[in-house]
Amino acid sequence: MRGIVVFDLDGTLARTSEVDDACWLEAASDVLGLDSMETDWSRYPHSTDEAIALELIRTRTDLAPTDENVHRVRDAFAERIDAASRRRPEWFRPVPGAPAIFEAMRSAGWAVAIATGGWRRTARLKLEAAGVPYEDVPAAHADDAHPREQIIETAMTRARAATGETFERGVYVGDGRWDVLATDRMGLGFVGIAAGDRADLLRSIGAETVLPDYLDFSAFLEAVERLATSLTP
Repeated sequence: MRGIVVFDLDGTLARTSEVDDACWLEAASDVLGLDSMETDWSRYPHSTDEAIALELIRTRTDLAPTDENVHRVRDAFAERIDAASRRRPEWFRPVPGAPAIFEAMRSAGWAVAIATGGWRRTARLKLEAAGVPYEDVPAAHADDAHPREQIIETAMTRARAATGETFERGVYVGDGRWDVLATDRMGLGFVGIAAGDRADLLRSIGAETVLPDYLDFSAFLEAVERLATSLTP
């Protein structure tokens, strides 16, 4: 293996950021009684579903920040994602080229993994609705850790266990400000997937290469090979 490429989900593999925001607002209203919430995830201590639920419970309600209450939010959110995927499938479009990207990267000699700030159940619902094959891809989710860095590390650890490989180089593919900052703290290479204002934002905070999608696979592979950083101590 030439290394490992770890992918974010929302906005990176599937264009689900908009439905994500809408379902969060509904779940927060129904379970926590909130009539509004911040959906700029960079404003939370950690931009992961589990951490966001905890922060809302702690700061916006009188509920105890217990696993039970977090799981109530999680389950309500998942129910809304599931319903939306059946009612409005156009909200779950894949990023162009994403359905074939895992196999293409493996054929090019790179291992792949998914590291998302979303919960496991909703991540799978989104990938299924978007038509992105994920069953044989090692993954880590908000259920596994709160800081995004730990989620990425967990995904790479699971990929090592699944492949029996020790990866010398790695890169993370994402679309959010928090993705750039997390990889910067880790010293991990970063490739952005975004267009328009979002692409400009990523570049403004240090992303060297931002592509709109995976349709130009040669350009994506070149960026991965150029930006992957050493994973050896």
